[in-house]
Amino acid sequence: MFSLHILALLPFTSLVAAQTCTSLTIPVNVDTQASTITLSNPVNQAELTQLFIRNSIPSIPFPPTVVNGTHEVKAKYKIFGKLCTPKNVKPNGTLEFATHGIAFTHAYWEIGGNNSQYNYAQNAVASGHSIFYYDRLGNGASSTPDGIQEVQSSVQVEIAHALVQYLRQGKAGPTFGKVVGVGHSYGSILSLGITSKYPQDFDSVVLTGFAFGDFTGLFIAAGSFGATIASNAIPGLKLPSSYVAPGTPSNYQFGFLEYPFYDPAVAAAQFKIRGTATLGEFTTLADPIGPSTNFTGPVLVVAGAQDAFFCAGNCAEKVNGTTLPNLVSELYPVSSNFSSYSPANTGHGLNLHFSAPTTFSVIEKWIGA
Repeated sequence: MFSLHILALLPFTSLVAAQTCTSLTIPVNVDTQASTITLSNPVNQAELTQLFIRNSIPSIPFPPTVVNGTHEVKAKYKIFGKLCTPKNVKPNGTLEFATHGIAFTHAYWEIGGNNSQYNYAQNAVASGHSIFYYDRLGNGASSTPDGIQEVQSSVQVEIAHALVQYLRQGKAGPTFGKVVGVGHSYGSILSLGITSKYPQDFDSVVLTGFAFGDFTGLFIAAGSFGATIASNAIPGLKLPSSYVAPGTPSNYQFGFLEYPFYDPAVAAAQFKIRGTATLGEFTTLADPIGPSTNFTGPVLVVAGAQDAFFCAGNCAEKVNGTTLPNLVSELYPVSSNFSSYSPANTGHGLNLHFSAPTTFSVIEKWIGA
């Protein structure tokens, strides 16, 4: 186990390469067990706020108070995503499979558009890799089913697994010899769930915006999230009241940004197109977190030094002599190689910070050819 604190920042213009991006809407069949949650759609904002107050009490774990057994979810969903490849992509190359976190959509991986220093996807392609990134179920252009009984962690893991198989089988066109799971925040939790349940899906995994060992920040973040009924918070959005979003730019800053180490205009643009999350996801948020006892591939953890969610603002904190990002190694007992990297002056939303180009360089060089 070691930490990465190397790799000089290359001029971003040298990383821009020709790419081909294709938008895809992929049908996904799911048949799995989900938690039966004894909640109904909140009747108003006050009821929703009270639910999040309950979810923010460390001494009274929220999920056990509202989960009563399981039920089968058997459904067909449409998942929107983008596949970007280097021009003249070679057969059996490397594919990065990127899953976004809460309050984002697939756009988290392409912040600022073409030639932006915050565009992770373009950086991946410039490194010679292909990348697939998508709207999680309940977000963006993907299906938006019941936000309590369907849009949950177990269903998200099954969808991601199905998408990986779709891509590995060459159904999107190119074939890939190596698939790297790349997650952010909740997307990293889901990636962890995949390595636990389907250890052959990924050859290696990059967990960004994630750490382990002190969940104080998750309780603080639940309270500061400013959960607002999404259809009230985002103009033009028509979803049930079980779908929520951060209420104000201040809520967004508290959870995702480390002032003043980001461009306010970039942050404002991302807040405007912020994604949603569901009560089902918040209730089952931690379900995939557990040891991946059969995943032998390499693991890289990347957490901003001031990550609010998983480090309560201090990723240098040590538990039994080990920093929180490095404690993730306990979840990967048979990994062939474990590394971590913590960019300075960086909050939970890594791709939004001035440190992003260096962070991207670290990740792409770690992934390799």
